[in-house]
Amino acid sequence: MDAPTLELKSALASLFECGKYSDLTIVCGAKRYPVHRVLLATRSTFFDGACRNGFQEAETGIIDLSEDDAEAVEHMVQYFYHLDYLNKKPLSRRSSQRSNRSSSPLSPRFARRTAPRKLNFALVEDPLLALVAAANISMPMTPPPDVHMFHNLDASTKMPDSPMADQFEDDDLESVLSEPDMDMDKAHLVTHAKVYAIAEKYGIAGLKTLARNKFAEQIDLHLSSAEFPEACEEVYETTFHTDRGLRNIIIQTFRANPSLSLRPDVEMTIRETPGLAFELFRMASGLPVSS
Repeated sequence: MDAPTLELKSALASLFECGKYSDLTIVCGAKRYPVHRVLLATRSTFFDGACRNGFQEAETGIIDLSEDDAEAVEHMVQYFYHLDYLNKKPLSRRSSQRSNRSSSPLSPRFARRTAPRKLNFALVEDPLLALVAAANISMPMTPPPDVHMFHNLDASTKMPDSPMADQFEDDDLESVLSEPDMDMDKAHLVTHAKVYAIAEKYGIAGLKTLARNKFAEQIDLHLSSAEFPEACEEVYETTFHTDRGLRNIIIQTFRANPSLSLRPDVEMTIRETPGLAFELFRMASGLPVSS
């Protein structure tokens, strides 16, 4: 992750962490999420409509989603500010501050740089990212003339009794950059199915694509888990038959693994899920699954 992207993601995360400038509240049961209209309305067709004048939510500043799955709502809110969900270590305001300090002209990390880094703007899709990247390019990337004064300090001055704060900051920043996604540790198939459904319901295209990709990545890794049949049932009960995002993944999985149907838990799910049973029947008969 490059510095401009990290800076932007850290800034978004800090907005949610501190709740600063929030002008809308999502309520789901006992949980309340202070959020920002501009972030939600520009990325969700539902929240765009809810934030317009004339709607009750726009007047009260409260959107009640208590009828939705609480876990899915939490991940949806997390996505708005972290561009992801189910992260092991989401970016925070503290990581943003570390990022800013690490690029200070007087920091050791900055002094080691010898040439400006060129960014490939063809890969920058978000206009906000482009602006941040342009600002980053315009910053001076060589040490100031008086940096050599630090080399004249004796050893006792340069070596404090405790480790330098920047050492901790650099280590923490690198851990943020390289922290693995906890998705692969255990099965989250049902969770991804729930997030996919809520993304479809509220018109959040980016979240829907993300949930589909996570579901596809995990289904092969956790094919033998007890969560697989539960996820199949969740998908066929929460999506329309015309929405093939997750359904096609499940059908392709059965096609590639015929022995799945012999598992007692999978067989029970097929018996209790008419939509899945019908599509598997069409697949076995050599007929097109979707019309």
